[in-house]
Amino acid sequence: MRLFVGIEFPEKIIAALEAVQAELRGRSQRGRFKRRENFHVTLKFLGEVPAADVPLLVPPLAAAAAAGGPFAVGLGRLGHFGGGVPVRTVWVDVGGEVAALHALQGRVEQDLGGCGFPPEQRAWRPHITLAQDVVLQPGAPPWSAYKVDRTTFTVREFALILSEEIDRRRVYTPIRRFALPG
Repeated sequence: MRLFVGIEFPEKIIAALEAVQAELRGRSQRGRFKRRENFHVTLKFLGEVPAADVPLLVPPLAAAAAAGGPFAVGLGRLGHFGGGVPVRTVWVDVGGEVAALHALQGRVEQDLGGCGFPPEQRAWRPHITLAQDVVLQPGAPPWSAYKVDRTTFTVREFALILSEEIDRRRVYTPIRRFALPG
């Protein structure tokens, strides 16, 4: 099973992400644009995990959730990874109570370390991927010109999510949610 730990979004955040994605799509020659149901913030990518080992992940994830409480985050600015053509990944970063978000991610990272998932070596940068392999139209505005609705929401839970390819599409299915107390 291909798994990751992530934060899912309410409809108002998804709608705001779709709006900026539509603007980006309209100014692109091509790209692979994420489906709305796949918008999320990854806290920890686990990769392939045997189904029999999934129950072992529940206690450390429950502990990571229990050690914190709800916090507010919102959408930030549009940006990208990779400066070539095509642009590797176009994303929206996360604003609001980012310190609380980093603390949650750190607890998830640390608590899963005891299950054999080594910590990520790169610095974690919370973002929501909108598209990959994007080629903008000639004369498209700079990234800073794209409008992102700064809609906010309260993070009250995170999920252990299964990532599968079904009918040549990536499908994310939460298999267990972990509530943040409070």
